[in-house]
Amino acid sequence: MATNVTVITNSASTVSIRPSTKTVASLSSVPSSNITLGSLSNVDVANVANGQSLVYNSATGKYVAAEVTAAQPTNLVGGAF
Repeated sequence: MATNVTVITNSASTVSIRPSTKTVASLSSVPSSNITLGSLSNVDVANVANGQSLVYNSATGKYVAAEVTAAQPTNLVGGAF
């Protein structure tokens, strides 16, 4: 029989699965403060520069650093305010 356990917490945790009186499995976890964007498998931060944003690239399936520019409106229609 399989047992799935999900622990959602920001603090250190220990989870033990104990059928009857025997400990079958035990897991200890400590939150890491060393997680960076570059450590994520779907993020590529190579050649990142100031002022860039993360943009999804569907060809690579990753978020990449790129400069984002706003489209300039060519025709503005005003209204009553």
